[in-house]
Amino acid sequence: MTTMRSVFLGCLVFPIFISAASAQPFKPDEVIEYKASGFPEIWERGKIIKELPGGTQYLVRQKPTQFFPEGFERAYPLNDIRRPQTAAPATTPAPAPTAKAPTPPPPQQPAKAAPPATTPAQPAPVALPTARGLLDKEQVITYARAAMGANPWANPNRDALLAQIREHIKQHGTRFTADDDFRARMNEQGTMSSHIGWAVDSNHGPAPKLTDYIGRYQLTAANRGSQSYERSGSRVKVTTTDSQAKSGQLEIKADGTYVWDLKGGDPPEQWLRGKWREVRPDENQPWEAGPAIWLERAKQGYDCMVRMGRQPGWPGWIEVGMGKARSPVEYGKKL
Repeated sequence: MTTMRSVFLGCLVFPIFISAASAQPFKPDEVIEYKASGFPEIWERGKIIKELPGGTQYLVRQKPTQFFPEGFERAYPLNDIRRPQTAAPATTPAPAPTAKAPTPPPPQQPAKAAPPATTPAQPAPVALPTARGLLDKEQVITYARAAMGANPWANPNRDALLAQIREHIKQHGTRFTADDDFRARMNEQGTMSSHIGWAVDSNHGPAPKLTDYIGRYQLTAANRGSQSYERSGSRVKVTTTDSQAKSGQLEIKADGTYVWDLKGGDPPEQWLRGKWREVRPDENQPWEAGPAIWLERAKQGYDCMVRMGRQPGWPGWIEVGMGKARSPVEYGKKL
């Protein structure tokens, strides 16, 4: 729908068409439809995230898919989004009645009982293998195959089962990383998702304890340093170099407070001081487990998450950054 306004320039009148979308701005979390295909024209349901600078585009969360369970984020121009459409059913005018002799009513028939309501049969839960300690590659692949069944793409509970596999990995931790062999074998049997690969790498080794965060850290910006690998048969030797540009120093105290010298060397009156608390499970990324902490009202007034890294070859390192995405990230090593 469009509205028309007229602009008078001298003796000429120029009509200007303004779309209804721009006349009625969309709001965050509003359910809308976005154009998923131009030919043939297909519209899908999504949600508005926010209006982008300039007022000509909106950031939209698309409907969930197997690769993006939470929905992919994409910018759409105003012409490609609209409020949900409800098509009115077509109606055909009834024919004019014709005069004819009245007919007697049909004999009364006994009412038939309505058929009992039925629900689609759901597959019975699969008895999955149990595990103790850290998972190895074969255990995860076997677990995923048993969970998803012989035809994983046709499984009506596919998304829920992928989440179940991810939670199994988070609960136990892993003793391997999501290398090319793991990804290829999981893809071949139809049980791979990006969240499962990230869960394998983010939960490597034993989970840290909350008390492991207590201490003073030297922070570095951008990255932790260099890392080299040397293979000898099936064994891999990892060498790390920690020399990097230093940023600040962070002290996390057992009494629930923190002190952060942002630049390293600032006078004490310029240090950030505040409280910290443990991250709730629902505040983690979907693929991350184990305790982490929030530094409340930290850098630029934002809460910053501190998470103990679990990547092989980097023991004792932490990641610090704004929000649960920890961006931009700084890395820290205990002093």
